[in-house]
Amino acid sequence: MCYSGWKWTKTWIWPVFPILFRPDMRKRWRDGMKSSKNMATEGEHLGQKRYNYEPGRVIPVKDDHLENALVTLIRQSHNWASVERGIELFYAARDMLQNYYNVESGYFVYRKTVLGTDEEKTFRVYAPWGMPQNGQDVMFQRVLEQLRENPDPVKHVSEQWISVEEAPGYLKTLWKEWGIRTGGSWLLSIGSVPVGMAVFHRRVHRVDDTVVMSLVVRQISLVMELLRYRRQAEEASQRDPLTGIYNRRGATMRIETLLALRDSRAGEWIFAIFDVDDFKTINDNLGHPHGDGVLIEFARILSSHLREGDICGRWGGDEFVVMLKSPGHLASSIIERLKKKVASELRDVSVSAGWAVWGVEGTNLEEIYRVADKRLYQDKADACQIWPKRGDGE
Repeated sequence: MCYSGWKWTKTWIWPVFPILFRPDMRKRWRDGMKSSKNMATEGEHLGQKRYNYEPGRVIPVKDDHLENALVTLIRQSHNWASVERGIELFYAARDMLQNYYNVESGYFVYRKTVLGTDEEKTFRVYAPWGMPQNGQDVMFQRVLEQLRENPDPVKHVSEQWISVEEAPGYLKTLWKEWGIRTGGSWLLSIGSVPVGMAVFHRRVHRVDDTVVMSLVVRQISLVMELLRYRRQAEEASQRDPLTGIYNRRGATMRIETLLALRDSRAGEWIFAIFDVDDFKTINDNLGHPHGDGVLIEFARILSSHLREGDICGRWGGDEFVVMLKSPGHLASSIIERLKKKVASELRDVSVSAGWAVWGVEGTNLEEIYRVADKRLYQDKADACQIWPKRGDGE
């Protein structure tokens, strides 16, 4: 390798894969390079004698050299960071493993975390490829059962290739039936937290690229971590920092997404606007910290009386919006009930509200907002006729 090529490798490959800085990894790198030179002079595939390949069997591997395998990984994975979802990443990795590393079958097991909470969802299998349908579901079910019994993925990975004879009993039978001769599992992690595993199979006995497989999975983990940070940043940009509920941007995005899915959802949706009466007077007389406290409590009370799947957001100032699933003819009674809930829990504060039934009084957010806003001002006008307006000093 010329100096410029080595400089490029040292500059770009090593920082991307910190694992290579470990002394044992550097030794395996050097051993791999020596084997590559021997392979070039003797015209033999790396490991052909050592692992007793079937006579005459041609193995279609494009990256015989460890160096070339790593360069391929960098080139093939540089677009991974542009994916928007983890499932897209798994499919991209699957295609690369099939096309460049002779990984004929496999799957990914991953457990999502509910964004913004410590709640974890159950493990699921993603992007399986290359396996016969016969026995596949049974194998997945057994793998997921073991993870439910012991949810620590570290306990279920080999971190290296193993032969069919070394496989657990329930896998050994399927592997032999499917013609799998080697398989392995590697840990998926986000930061230092294990979140799943990648499982790969081959129909040939090839185990000389364990280091490459470790680096492939490490690269997948790094991109998963990037996706997590990106989602957290996106979520933060859609949250109101004072109340913790959605801000105008976040509420708008979710309402518009919901409206676009109307055809697949039964029932009608009610859009409502809530507004704190005389909020300026509260701020002027009691101070802005007290006013902030009113908004925080109002948001908490309002959101706590909504169901899962309903949307609650702060539209701006003291104005809040909700989108809730309910028959349209119940809109007036539902909104009135929410107003009473707020009044009973938030003393000395009254709210006004307006509503509109989506699909009946408007087919987009602009139309239903206009109808709800008109009813909001009518509600305020009706309240002024019943209750005297707060005066200065009251």
